[in-house]
Amino acid sequence: MLQITKRADYGLIALTHLAAHPGERVSARALARAYHLSHPLLANVLKALAREEVVRSVRGTKGGYELALPPDALPVGRVVELLEGPLKLAGCVGVDARSPDDEACTALCACPVRHGMLRLHARMRDLLYGVTIADLARGTPGRGPLPLAAGVAAAR
Repeated sequence: MLQITKRADYGLIALTHLAAHPGERVSARALARAYHLSHPLLANVLKALAREEVVRSVRGTKGGYELALPPDALPVGRVVELLEGPLKLAGCVGVDARSPDDEACTALCACPVRHGMLRLHARMRDLLYGVTIADLARGTPGRGPLPLAAGVAAAR
């Protein structure tokens, strides 16, 4: 089953909270408590996002984390890739399948699904990069619905 990791999930939750509450600084502890998340993992994720300059960490009694980028300039795909590495639907997609750092695909030459997987990967990547943190924040309770991706509305 395809599923984003808990690490990426926590990052999206934290960033969406910050986008839904502009100008607010919040501690990792307060976020973890509010959303019933593991505090150590969330703190680790926020530190990683601070290193990537997605959030800013402010120390002191009125400190905490705040967005360093406008939420409408922050695609979900970028957040996932910052926290998890390149999006990769299958071993032959997203990176060179023959790379010694990756598990080489033994069926690469004769694979009947490779071209379809490449197209599916591109659509998944486009979808994740087509939704921003601002879009997620608009979908929070009281903030309006998420926008539908092009083609999704037509399929309904």
